[in-house]
Amino acid sequence: MKRISVLFLMMLSGQLFGQPEGDIKVTPARSIQIEIDSKSIVREQLPSELFGFNINYMSFQNQLWDKKKNQVYPAIVDHLKYFPSAIYRYPGGLVANSFSWEQSVGLAARRPKQNTIFKSPPQEALFGLDEYVQFLDQVDGRFLYVLNLVGNNPLQPLQESAEQEVADKNKELARYLAEKVKGQPRYYQLGNELDRSKYEWDADKYVARSRKTIDAIHSVDKDARYIAFLRDFIWKYKKDKARGKSAPDAYMKTVMKGLPEVTDYSLHHYYNGKRTDGRSRSLAFWLKLLEESIQDYRAIRGQDPNIWITEHARQMSSDKPTKDLTSQFVSNLGGALSTADYMIAIAQIPQIKGAVWHGLNAGPWQLFDYSVRYKDLRPRPIYYGLRALREMDLPIVMTTHTSSTNVSGYPSGYDVRAVAFRDKQADQLGLWVVNHSSRPQKAMVRYQPFASKDVVVERFYIAGQEGKDADDLNLELNENVITDKTSATHSKDGTVEIVIPPASVSSYVIQPQKTKSGMSTTKE
Repeated sequence: MKRISVLFLMMLSGQLFGQPEGDIKVTPARSIQIEIDSKSIVREQLPSELFGFNINYMSFQNQLWDKKKNQVYPAIVDHLKYFPSAIYRYPGGLVANSFSWEQSVGLAARRPKQNTIFKSPPQEALFGLDEYVQFLDQVDGRFLYVLNLVGNNPLQPLQESAEQEVADKNKELARYLAEKVKGQPRYYQLGNELDRSKYEWDADKYVARSRKTIDAIHSVDKDARYIAFLRDFIWKYKKDKARGKSAPDAYMKTVMKGLPEVTDYSLHHYYNGKRTDGRSRSLAFWLKLLEESIQDYRAIRGQDPNIWITEHARQMSSDKPTKDLTSQFVSNLGGALSTADYMIAIAQIPQIKGAVWHGLNAGPWQLFDYSVRYKDLRPRPIYYGLRALREMDLPIVMTTHTSSTNVSGYPSGYDVRAVAFRDKQADQLGLWVVNHSSRPQKAMVRYQPFASKDVVVERFYIAGQEGKDADDLNLELNENVITDKTSATHSKDGTVEIVIPPASVSSYVIQPQKTKSGMSTTKE
């Protein structure tokens, strides 16, 4: 059996739909059982920032920006309004390390071209800093800016500038944004993956350049907050193999010692797919490393960290035989199932303060279909999977224990993962559930406070077709979130059987039926 923390309940076509856990660990079982501990709370408030998106400014302006009207396509804005208070990370990942913010403001027609990607032709920042701030207002988004700690050489994006020059530019950036972004925290991420990629900075260099920038920004914006990079895996140096390896705990110790005022840290997770080196990394693999990172932090500082997953998604590489189909699999139904599974897990890890799906649009990761199947910017299945979860908006996360079958052969060892929520008055129960199996699954769900009560269940979901693989390129989906309502009765011990749709992401809101007097109904 797989034991996991879970919160949930479900219903479909007059039946409830079961789901699983929400913890990191799972155990195999012959049947699916979910038990919700109504007296144990994991979080008092689920942060809306768990729903976030990475904005690579170049991909965004090339795919989601109407150049004739100088605006984001209105349909994109309308779709994103379903994620109020989501966090939007700008100007992206690696491009941020060479981004010149001064060349992204003012009249667009007068902005010089800049080169932010190695061996890529330079172009103007049409979706620049001003447009980003306006976009946040349009979608009720939250601010997260990735600082350039490297420099800006127009011809060589990887060439470094002097520490003080970089710090002075970031100081002026912070002064500019302090006037533009108000009424919400101003989070600055200290570069992107500078310990790896083509940079391979050691922790001392990262601390030194971060220190200069933090001190400079603090002089003009004392309310600014910072997110430093950590790593939860061993990095093998590639540019200079003689340097050997960099262990994550050693890197963490140096960064924490050099930046004592920083309490927020970031990690990146790409799961459930083969990497370019041919290795496969399951969701369970990353959750285990995440747990170890939290333990390492506690050992160093004697308290819990604030962790931001500033990039996560299904892994880019695929073992599919057809060439260049990675974009099919990172944002298709299979990708939606993987990401929902990840979201359900991190919802039950209170140290996680926010999470950013990669990305709006970024290479093969396409929330909106620019070059995958229909090529008309309609939302991809990953969008509807995230939206199905966001439709449930109850704040309190509860401890849940789940055992699950694994008829799907899912690498992490289970078919179903779930997590349960309730409102502050304990009048409503909410559930997030993912089913990796292409078959409907029955589950027994126990929630003692609803014992012998008649309940109404509202469900929001996307699902595949029975017997069809979620990665089937010919799989046709209902391109929307399906909603329905039904009723059921809990047994005397609070148990109810639910049926989970095949290959599905679901959220549920369950509440006792009310009589005309306003009292809930109970079966003797």
